[in-house]
Amino acid sequence: MSESFQSNRISDRFQALLQIVLVFLILVAVNYIGMRTYQRYDLTEGNIYSLSPETKAYLAQLQQPIEAIVTISESSDEPGLTDILKDVKLLLREYEYATRDQGKNRVTVEYLNVYSQTSRARSLGIDSPNVIVFKSGTRQRQVRIDELYKIQNSELREFLGENVFTRSILEIVETSEPVLYFTTGHGEFSASNVTASTGASALFNELKSRSFTTRSIDLSTAERIPEDASLIVIAAPKARLLPQERLLLETYLNKRAGRVLVLLEPGRDHGLDDLFFEWGILSEDTLVIERDPNYIINGGDLMIRRFSEHALTSSLFQQGIPVITDRAASVREDPGRPIDDSLKVSELLATSDQSWAERQYRQSTRPTYDPTIDVPGPVKIAAISERQVDSSLGISLPGGKLTVIGTSNFISNQRIQASGNLYLILNAINYSVDRYTRLNIPPRPIKKVKLDLSLEQLHLARYLIWFAPPAVLGLLGLLVYISRRN
Repeated sequence: MSESFQSNRISDRFQALLQIVLVFLILVAVNYIGMRTYQRYDLTEGNIYSLSPETKAYLAQLQQPIEAIVTISESSDEPGLTDILKDVKLLLREYEYATRDQGKNRVTVEYLNVYSQTSRARSLGIDSPNVIVFKSGTRQRQVRIDELYKIQNSELREFLGENVFTRSILEIVETSEPVLYFTTGHGEFSASNVTASTGASALFNELKSRSFTTRSIDLSTAERIPEDASLIVIAAPKARLLPQERLLLETYLNKRAGRVLVLLEPGRDHGLDDLFFEWGILSEDTLVIERDPNYIINGGDLMIRRFSEHALTSSLFQQGIPVITDRAASVREDPGRPIDDSLKVSELLATSDQSWAERQYRQSTRPTYDPTIDVPGPVKIAAISERQVDSSLGISLPGGKLTVIGTSNFISNQRIQASGNLYLILNAINYSVDRYTRLNIPPRPIKKVKLDLSLEQLHLARYLIWFAPPAVLGLLGLLVYISRRN
C-alpha cells in the first residue's frame, strides 16, 4: 500500500513538473511567434506616428543600414524638449519596425548624450545637442528639432517628422549625385574661400554632406555647358557676364531644359537682363530700404519674413522661419514680359509694407521714398520662372527653370546657419534639380484637448478623485458581505 502511494506521489510530481515545462514551452512559443509576427496599431488621433505608404515603399528598397542618432537629452528639465523627444521616439520606432527583416532592423536608433558620452560623440563626429543625425557609411544628415514642426502664433500646429526623416534618409542613400556647377571669373562665392563675410566654404560642406557633387566652371572659356550639369549656380557675380557667357546659359535653358540659379549682389551690374526678360523676370538696380523694426535685426541686417506658398519656399512659409541677409535688390515678375503660355513666373520672397526699393541709393543723402521712381513695399526680392513643354502625346513635360534671388550674402560663412538661410538655398537647389519634389507626405496636425472648468467644477472633480474610488471599493465590499451572509 505504501509503495503504491509512493509511486502515485512520484507520478503526480512528474506530471506537475511536466505541466510546468509544457506551460513554459507554450509561453516561449507564443512569445517567439509574437516577436516574429505581430501588428502595430497607432491609436493616436490623426495617426501622427503612422508611416505613409510612400515612406514604407522607400524603406522597403533600402539596401544599406541606417543609423539614427538622437542627441535630445532624456533628463531635460524643459517640458517642450520632453514632448519633442516623445514624438521622435515613437516615430523612429515605426521606422525600425518598417525595416525589420529576420529579427534585424535596417534602421537602428541610438540615444546619445553629447555631454556625458563625449568619446562616443567624438567617434561619431557629433557635437550638437538636440538634433537627430541620420548616418550611413560616411554620409550623414543632421536634422534640427525646429525642422520637425510647423509653428504658428508661437504654438506647434503640425508635426512634419515623417517628411523630414524620409527626406534625410533618401539624401544619404542616393546613389546618383546631382552635379552643381558654380561659375567663376566674376568674383563669385567659392568653396576655397573660408573668410566669414566673403566665403561660402560652409555651404559647400553642407552640399557635400547632402550628396551633391560641386564643380566650378568658367563660362568665358567653356564651349558648352557640360552634359552632366544638373544646375548652374551663379553666386554673387561682381562683374558683368560676357555676351557669349549669356548665350551659353540661354542655350542651356532653352535647348536642354537646363536649370540656373542666380544670387545677385545688389549694386553690381550682372549683364543678364536680356536673359531674365526672356524668362519673364525683372531685376532692378535698386536697394531695399526697410523701416519696419520687425524686419530688421541688430546691426541693420534685413529679416525677410514674407514667403509665398510655392514649393520652393513652402517650408519657410509653414514654419515662419525668417531669412537673414545684409542687402537686397528688387526681383519680380516682369510686367512687360513676352506673352508665353508655357512660362510660369512665381514671386517667392518679399519685405514689409513699410519698405521700398530705392533707385537713387548711390547718393550720399539719407534715402527717402519717392513714389514717382521708387518701388513701393512690400518689395519682391526673388522669383522663379518655370517652363512647361507639351509633347506630341499631349503630355506636359518640365522644361527649364530659372531662379533669381536679389540678395546673396545670406549664403556667406557668417550667415549660412542663421535662421532659415540654409533652408532657403537648399530648397532652391533641391527644387531646381527636381530632388524629392515628388515626395508628398502630408504633415500631421497636432490637436490639443482643452478642458475649461469653473472653480466649483474643479473642486468637485478633485473631491471625486479623492473619495469616489474608496467609496466604490467600500460599496463592493459591503455587497460581498451581504451576499455571503445570505
